[in-house]
Amino acid sequence: MRINKFAKIESIGIYLPEKKISNEELSGIMEYDVEGYLSEKGIKVRHLAAPGESTSDMAVKAAQEALNRANLKPGEIDLIILATDTPDYVTPPTSAIIQHKLGAKNAGCFDLNAACADETIGLVIGSHYIMLDQAINHVLVIGAYGMTKWLDWSKYSDSSSKVLGMLFGDGAGGVILSRSEEPGYLTSKIVGKGEYWDTYGIYLGTASPIDERMIQEKRHYLRFHENQHKVPPDFNTSLWPKLIQETTEKAGHKVEELDLVLLNQVELNVVKETLKNLNLSLEKTHWVADKYGYAGSASALMALHDAIELRKIKSGDLIIFCTSGAGFVVSSALFRWVKMVW
Repeated sequence: MRINKFAKIESIGIYLPEKKISNEELSGIMEYDVEGYLSEKGIKVRHLAAPGESTSDMAVKAAQEALNRANLKPGEIDLIILATDTPDYVTPPTSAIIQHKLGAKNAGCFDLNAACADETIGLVIGSHYIMLDQAINHVLVIGAYGMTKWLDWSKYSDSSSKVLGMLFGDGAGGVILSRSEEPGYLTSKIVGKGEYWDTYGIYLGTASPIDERMIQEKRHYLRFHENQHKVPPDFNTSLWPKLIQETTEKAGHKVEELDLVLLNQVELNVVKETLKNLNLSLEKTHWVADKYGYAGSASALMALHDAIELRKIKSGDLIIFCTSGAGFVVSSALFRWVKMVW
């Protein structure tokens, strides 16, 4: 099919729940030195969705900010892509609920689940729709995360699930992709490492139906490494640089030309090591987990939003997203920054 349009990031909005819990407060709840564990990971606080606040609620609020910034009405959105592994329900798709709550009556919609890699994949798919479909001019891509509802923050034990569960917070980021007269989205790549599917996740579904015993044993919460199959410690620090280099070269550029590298906001030391392996300075990335926590599918979008607010991005910059998600799925997306509405 002939490509006759370009796609760019038009605007972005984020939403953070009102309630926050610091490492010190979580230490008191779990009777464990959370601050000591998270000090090198760069996480100081996390936001918690309210008891009655769903993933769709947070997604709609992020989307509304993005729409306002782009001076668009909900009815002008042609497609909604929700990136999350914490949907409102197993079925129906949460994107349909968002479409209804937002009043985007002309938008098609679907959910995308690649765990914490899905926000990047959503940007890629949305860009492809704009570039290949004459009827698509505005795509709303939302990364939303409500993982704290699936965490066990009771008194600490030796369970890895409890230790790593300290990382997570809730929130949403919404990006509007629009038709452009010049290239914004350039290229992307996805890597699958399915041999690690059983390293962590929320193991509910047709292969593991929920029952009373599961609830009693708290096996319906997010679980890590309980079968002793672990992801190698250098998983991201080896994969991310390779994927970033391959993606950048695929578009005819060199890594040293990159102006901003946006990664999962889960471990600062891993981000630092990745930039070191790419021979890039830390000024070429952006970190927000110290004030937002790790919000999974929304984390890289939150970092983008913050970088824009701090005037860290200018027209013409070369920006790459690279995120990993349980399963394991790793994805990249390369954009040339086209002047946006802000």
